[in-house]
Amino acid sequence: MRHLYSTILSLLFFLGCFFLTPGDSKFALGKTPEETRLQPSSLGPEESLLDRASKPLQLKGDEVTLKFGAESRYRFEYRDNFNLADQLYEDDAVNLFRNRVNADLKIKPENSARFYRFFAEGQAAQSFAENGLNKTSLFVNEIDLRQLFFETDKPLKEIPLTVKVGRQELSYGDERFVGSLNWTNTARVFDAVKLVSNPWNWLQVDTFFSQVVRNETKKADKTVHGDNFYGIYAAYKKIKDHMIDAFLFIRNNQDKSLISERAGRRGDLKEYTFGNRVKGKKGAVDYGTEYALQFGRRAHDKIAAWAFHQELGYTFLKSRGAPRFYAEYNHASGDRNPADGVVSTFDNLFPTNHNKYGLIDFLSLKNMNDVMLGAGIKPHQKVHLAAEFHWFFLDAKESAWFNASGGVFRAANANADTQLGEELDLYATSAISKHVSVLTGYSRFFAGPFAQDTGGNDDANFFYAQVMVKV
Repeated sequence: MRHLYSTILSLLFFLGCFFLTPGDSKFALGKTPEETRLQPSSLGPEESLLDRASKPLQLKGDEVTLKFGAESRYRFEYRDNFNLADQLYEDDAVNLFRNRVNADLKIKPENSARFYRFFAEGQAAQSFAENGLNKTSLFVNEIDLRQLFFETDKPLKEIPLTVKVGRQELSYGDERFVGSLNWTNTARVFDAVKLVSNPWNWLQVDTFFSQVVRNETKKADKTVHGDNFYGIYAAYKKIKDHMIDAFLFIRNNQDKSLISERAGRRGDLKEYTFGNRVKGKKGAVDYGTEYALQFGRRAHDKIAAWAFHQELGYTFLKSRGAPRFYAEYNHASGDRNPADGVVSTFDNLFPTNHNKYGLIDFLSLKNMNDVMLGAGIKPHQKVHLAAEFHWFFLDAKESAWFNASGGVFRAANANADTQLGEELDLYATSAISKHVSVLTGYSRFFAGPFAQDTGGNDDANFFYAQVMVKV
């Protein structure tokens, strides 16, 4: 019955929003950050009923305001050969529904620079699929509390500090290490305390302590106590058109049952990840780099791992459609000797991997090399189309092939080839209005020699079409 209610609610919300958006809105292509590299286009100043509905209510002038919001998303997915074995995988047509509602109360006392904010958000996510693999906690999260936090600024008088306490999203940089994972139907949140300092308008420093929340399909979501995640993230923005970040993430998983590389030994995890991220542009050229070094210990084994990302793009600004051509290289270390007491496979932490290493989600930033070439164009002012091609290789065939969720896709095989395969991604995004967006795409994974050496090596196909309404 809950499935039926969720489906009816989504359909009514979609239909209502199509009728309530401005009648002469132009068809446009844009982006939701977790799904593509494209940016949304701004629509005209015309105000729709949804615009008015999304305005905050003034409960006491400007001192106390209350704003209600909602998001409804439907995505159809067709998954073909997602384990690269046609005779074993049940191809599936998946219908994903996700609904969110929230309330945002802000209090700003008169003659005070301080504010108080209370935010609550509920979520219901459902998956209509034949294959049980597509009904896990990544897809299904029956009506549950997603976010609930309190936020205030300047708790210590004139010190430029904002404090946020409660269940919330954490997202940093390009989300290669910490992200909200919004592509998945259930996404990710943390129970966290976060301090945000802005001593100058060109510098922001976040400090947080958190524990990730584990999604449950039919029960209340649970905090993973004992898996403690700390961090410091600094963003420097004084150089025009550039962003320079530095970070330190600390993960302390107190589960003492983690298995050591050495037989018979178990222990907990104390892991440190630090690095830098630089992104910028100069004229028609854009570029970026990000790296991370990892050390500490896991089940009494030493940790020595690393990862990095490089990107370079060029946009023909004076050409019709402003075509952009770009290239990326991603690398994460693997473990060439998984019995020497030194863990060298990089831990991807809590990332959003979906739009980083192929859209079919067969790779994460663990034991991998990824070379990508891409092109994007705007055939219309508000239309974005893109095509990307990836070449994937293992860093160490003595370690496993890991998928986007960080799980083992194929076990290690020291006698196998390191070439995993290639992937073609074609996608387009649209913003029918600033409240309604559409995404569609097709991906094909061409299985390589490693797949042939370790099991099935059939190519995989992925088609998807999504509509999202947000108020």
